[in-house]
Amino acid sequence: SNSLTHTHARRMTTKIIQSLASSVRSVTITPDGKHIVGGCMDSSVRVWSLASGEEVRRLDGHAGSVWSVAVTPNGQQLVSGCGDRTVRVWLLESGEEVLRLEGHTNAVMSVTFTPDGQRVVSGGFDKTVRVWSLESGEEVRRLEGHAISVWSVAVTPDGKHVVSGGGDKTVRVWLPGSGEKVRRLEGHTDWVISVAV
Repeated sequence: SNSLTHTHARRMTTKIIQSLASSVRSVTITPDGKHIVGGCMDSSVRVWSLASGEEVRRLDGHAGSVWSVAVTPNGQQLVSGCGDRTVRVWLLESGEEVLRLEGHTNAVMSVTFTPDGQRVVSGGFDKTVRVWSLESGEEVRRLEGHAISVWSVAVTPDGKHVVSGGGDKTVRVWLPGSGEKVRRLEGHTDWVISVAV
């Protein structure tokens, strides 16, 4: 029945919340709907079973608060962005760190994958948006123009545009291939801390 499902969901959510030793800064759900992934202030990335509420994996390696997490469209990898200035890519199934992307000069506040799962986009307090190749582990494009920190990044479903929100009260739209800024959207009276497409 619906109320039984709702009661079970509430119980599982409570179990997940109780299992936390620290505050969660970012959450996402895997594409298959089976797991919740959280980036935590204690520098860990945690994976919980949505069905049981049990923590099934803890990924350690960061040296600061994990501000953002995302999962590839195929559900095989996850990415985390951290106050330690690194972006890390992990295998979801095993928790193994497979790539460490370094180049940001300040905290990484937001990460996401491109829809094809081939690139990572990150934004941070160094005022940059960076595009990384998962194949080579190299930065392939740096998008510069925000006057203050980048708080959030997103990629359009067709992968043709990157959108960023910043402390400079603007939303910017970029072409990730060339790095060209195609739009600067103004009107906010304070920081833009989240964007979505």
